[in-house]
Amino acid sequence: MTLLAICGGLREESNTNKLVKKIAESTGMDYELVELGKLTIKPCTGCSTCMMNEGKCAIEDDMQGLYEKMLDADAIILGSPTYFKDMSGAVKCLIDRSIALFYRGIGPMYDPDMPFMGQRPLAGKPGVVVTTVAGAGHEEAIASMTFCMGEAHRLNLVEKLPEVIAMNDVDDMPEVLKRSEEAGKKLANALG
Repeated sequence: MTLLAICGGLREESNTNKLVKKIAESTGMDYELVELGKLTIKPCTGCSTCMMNEGKCAIEDDMQGLYEKMLDADAIILGSPTYFKDMSGAVKCLIDRSIALFYRGIGPMYDPDMPFMGQRPLAGKPGVVVTTVAGAGHEEAIASMTFCMGEAHRLNLVEKLPEVIAMNDVDDMPEVLKRSEEAGKKLANALG
């Protein structure tokens, strides 16, 4: 089994990244950790090249390798800090660019009556989304991540964690760590 844990906080030891790691560790599985802060993922330009070219994105950067990791993963964890009441720009770039996966000829059709919407190669894979926030906006951020990963990509989201951390460190918040551990166990159970 392959577990892909994507850390969307741009600081290596951000609260978001700590929770992504905690969830991954709590599965008891081997996992690959991807830190977006160490990658170059440019914004989608909306050129539609991927739609016309079997899912090949025209932008050459670190997203190229991440496409294969997402396809190969049996489960995915995605974490983002909350910025301006939504996911971070780094995570938004990842999600926008992930549209190329829809045109690789893999997975169920999004809608047979709308073939231009492509297919969903991640459909049915279990996943967890997590966001952290100092004050507010986490509801909107988790809703956006749920839409993108759950409804658009059709992952089976076994847990959604919107965590209010204030100016604390999650390492000092046992209730938050416990929820993350439970999310990891749910994810492992979903994989059987």
